[in-house]
Amino acid sequence: MLAADSMKPNKLRRHLKTLHPNHADKPLEFFQQKRAEYCQQSSRFVNATSVNQRALLASYKVAYQIAQCKKKHSIAEELIMPAALDMVSVMLDDASAAKIKTIPLSNDTVARRINDIANDLKEQLVDKLKDKLKDSCFDEATDSNKDCLFIAYVRFDMTNSLCEDLLFCKYVRDRATAEELFKMLDCFLTENGLKWENCIGVCSDGAQTMAGMRNGLWALIKKASPNAEWTHCVIHREALASRHLSSELSEVMTDIVGVVNFIKTRPLKTRVFSAICEEMGAEHQAVLFHSEARWLSRRKILSRVFELREQIRMFSEQEHKYDLAEKFSDENFLAK
Repeated sequence: MLAADSMKPNKLRRHLKTLHPNHADKPLEFFQQKRAEYCQQSSRFVNATSVNQRALLASYKVAYQIAQCKKKHSIAEELIMPAALDMVSVMLDDASAAKIKTIPLSNDTVARRINDIANDLKEQLVDKLKDKLKDSCFDEATDSNKDCLFIAYVRFDMTNSLCEDLLFCKYVRDRATAEELFKMLDCFLTENGLKWENCIGVCSDGAQTMAGMRNGLWALIKKASPNAEWTHCVIHREALASRHLSSELSEVMTDIVGVVNFIKTRPLKTRVFSAICEEMGAEHQAVLFHSEARWLSRRKILSRVFELREQIRMFSEQEHKYDLAEKFSDENFLAK
């Protein structure tokens, strides 16, 4: 196998004359015959190493479990296979363990299995959506790697019950404009044989790119499917409404965020606080950060701080933060 830069005619000619001088004067038919023989050898090798049905099914089941748990693909070869061999050899016998070894669980194999499962689930969903009325929900979001994603959910009727499923999640390579998002959506529907006429509803947030009546995604969908109706996302409305807190809750959140930042400011303070929690037998050993982007985290951070109130009070006394210690001894503050 040669590199791409080595495929130039002059370099190939030099390679042939220097490393294979006995074949330098051979005609073209000789090399074509060699290529045909090589392809036949490859096909025979694939046929000889085919996997039996049970091992193939077991490989797919393991790949499905890895995908559901969101673990790295190499965990099958590094952990699952050795653990399965040890369990089978101890509980059954070495002959049964030898059968386990026939299950293909390499890194590349697990990746192919997961892609096959994803494609099969996609085909099943597309078959269910054909010639059926459906309601769609769209969102343009950014993941932890700052990659822009276009996410689409679909809701449809299935035997007198509403079903909801993920339609697709695609990277936005260029600018996240309404035209670009509509092009991605239209290409997906066209490739899978889905009709715009069956789209009766669209749900999204109130961003201009999504809900613009002239140049937004909703306006482009309306041209393709005139009977579709647009709905503002209820969850997004709740998120907007939750930004305006009451004065007491806002005061409590300010104090609690300050406490959490004080504990997690330095690694030494974090380790000391974890040691105090462990010595006192607490269920948790760390407090949680608050995220403004995810407003539901407020409940989690308040619950965790309230559960560790005694540990926080003791930690504040050790760090000579008597104002914090007094707050966590105040019944009114704890009640709020």
